[in-house]
Amino acid sequence: MLILILGIAAVAFIAFLVLRVICPASYDGVLDAHDFFTFMAWTFGLVILGLIIAICWISTTVATESTIDSKIEMYQEENANIEEDIDRIVREYLKHEQDTYADLKTEESSITLITLFPELKSDALVQQQLEIYVDNNAKIKSLKEEKIDIAKKKWLLYFGK
Repeated sequence: MLILILGIAAVAFIAFLVLRVICPASYDGVLDAHDFFTFMAWTFGLVILGLIIAICWISTTVATESTIDSKIEMYQEENANIEEDIDRIVREYLKHEQDTYADLKTEESSITLITLFPELKSDALVQQQLEIYVDNNAKIKSLKEEKIDIAKKKWLLYFGK
């Protein structure tokens, strides 16, 4: 859309420059067609400059779209590794505390089990892993939002999808 508007503004700019040359200037102190066409040429020149700046700014964010999916995948892989580490820690803890928690279902999520056991929740390694896990989920969410915003910017830039 901005590219289309840029094209229209460029045509108008050129038209006003041509009309400015065609209409002679009168130097009697009264505003005439030449002055109007000069004003309009300057106006469209500034509009073109603003559109070029906007197109360059939006294009830089649209160009990053190809990396978003790989970033999301990287954070999801890291979260999967964290879940495996936490699962291992929980299994080891459950083996150790098997007598105390004999009727506990081990099919539950390891993240859920951590919240049930204060000893696990206070473990520094588990706490650090949970913080990284939560941070990664927040980053994944922001990357997905950025991807949605890029779709909007593509439409604004050139009616793209």
